[in-house]
Amino acid sequence: MTLDGLTLHACVAELKERCADAKIQKVLMPGKEEVVLQLYSAGEGTLRLVLNADAGDCALYLTRNTKENPKVPPVFCMFLRKYLTGAHITGIEQRGLDRVVVFTLETKDELLHPITLRLIIEIMGKYSNIILTDAEDKILDSIRRVSVDMSSKRQVLPGARYENPPQTKFDPLTLSPTTLMEALTTHRDTKIVNHIVSVFDGVSLQTAQEILHRSGIGVLLTSELSPKLVERLAESMRDFLQRAVSHPAPCVQFNADKMPVFFSCIPYETYPAETRRAFPTVNETLDFYYGRRLLISRLKQQREALYKTVHKIYAKLQKLIGVYEATLRDAAKEQKLQKRADLITANIYRLKKGMKDFEAVDYETGETVTVPLDVSRTPQETAQKLYKKIGKLKTASAISAQKLADAREEQDFLEGVLHFTENAETPGDIADIRHTLVRAGYLSAPPKSKKEPETQSRPLRFLSPGGYEIYVGKNDRQNDQLTMRTAAKDDIWFHTQKIPGSHVLLVTNGVPLDHIDDETVVMAAELAAAHSRARQSGKTPVDYTQRKNLRKPPSARPGKVIYDDYFTVYVDAHKGLQYKPAEEG
Repeated sequence: MTLDGLTLHACVAELKERCADAKIQKVLMPGKEEVVLQLYSAGEGTLRLVLNADAGDCALYLTRNTKENPKVPPVFCMFLRKYLTGAHITGIEQRGLDRVVVFTLETKDELLHPITLRLIIEIMGKYSNIILTDAEDKILDSIRRVSVDMSSKRQVLPGARYENPPQTKFDPLTLSPTTLMEALTTHRDTKIVNHIVSVFDGVSLQTAQEILHRSGIGVLLTSELSPKLVERLAESMRDFLQRAVSHPAPCVQFNADKMPVFFSCIPYETYPAETRRAFPTVNETLDFYYGRRLLISRLKQQREALYKTVHKIYAKLQKLIGVYEATLRDAAKEQKLQKRADLITANIYRLKKGMKDFEAVDYETGETVTVPLDVSRTPQETAQKLYKKIGKLKTASAISAQKLADAREEQDFLEGVLHFTENAETPGDIADIRHTLVRAGYLSAPPKSKKEPETQSRPLRFLSPGGYEIYVGKNDRQNDQLTMRTAAKDDIWFHTQKIPGSHVLLVTNGVPLDHIDDETVVMAAELAAAHSRARQSGKTPVDYTQRKNLRKPPSARPGKVIYDDYFTVYVDAHKGLQYKPAEEG
């Protein structure tokens, strides 16, 4: 979501307290349209202030996170360093509830004369900008220049005079009760929720919906609002805004997949409390939200890039499998050629060069068959050529059969990698999958200078109703760790039958298999089905056995084990998706 004026108001109030008279030590630009000011305050120490003009992530907040910066600073970064390094922040003002914040800065010019500058951030979606002006509002430069060709109403260019963005909305915090009611009693034929957003500054669609919810009105046409309802709505809106401004209680809302989808300066009743996380300050809220958003975006990019690489390898393998299968189909002609060659040899005494064919009795069926001959060769030469071809087909058949078996095993491995890549949830998961591919020879090891520490992400941990721990590997590296190193000999191992997926380990703590309750066994099997390529299927066969029955073949690929003594249970994969991981103790 976009940072609205109401939340920005609370954010600026915090910045005024924490950044008062702070000194700008460094100017960084980790992103194309993102500026990070490293500040130092006597009371707060080192702070990092983010000003982001990117259309999708436009925002202003203090961050605890550090970002990688380009080796060569962008031109605008060098420009800001020239003017801002060493400057002191003497004022921070938001214009009403508009999403425009002005930082007043005191610094010195080249002749060491004191000067005043203004750093302005406009948080307006695709029209967002970061602008530096002098004390007379003359634009020195901006992160996004706007020429007359781009906008005939408002230009943002060096040397031009800075003008505030056009503002046609009311500031609801400054309106009297009477004016507020008049602004709500419009005769435009539109939904009241849309009318509130279009008339009042700083009020997003979610905020308008929350105000209507608290007033008990809901989404109605403005023409249907009676004076009594308008008075109730105005009172509800005024109370809501005053509470948000005077007693902020910032929070982030999550969806069912634990993804942050919405933030606000106070809890909204239109969002469920059980998917809400509170934060001490608005700046911490924004830092978490945008930091998590960036993490998710990067993870998506890494996941898609890795998936594309592996799928390319997988597609080539599929073509090879097709070639091997075609070779085996050709090798199936061996029996017909063998019979033809044997019939020629058996009847060689009555055959001559130049004959097109001859009739003979099939020694298997007893029927008379017509056997073709090569008119350009003698019968002996024809038979020898056929036997030579049969020998080649036998050799090709044996080689292709072995290569096909190896390719099928490689296919299973790559299908598992594709499955784990699709479901990777953290950068650590991606790193584990890359580590597996390097070990298997599909990717080159990174140079020593770029090699990252050997860290490994953790498998998922669940608790059964009976109190047993169940671990689910999220990739082949974790699968090997769980099965071959972590598991005790009596622990129970689960895996979907002949379907790529996670290794699931039920920790028994020495309890015999026949003493473990069926509910726990079924839960572990359902988790194995849910974390496999059969996760969207219905009934899925899952094999399970004690760890002591597993063996890893020599030179086997990561995640590969074999077993003989096992049980099979059929479970619903969908049920396994409903289990939630337990908190680490």
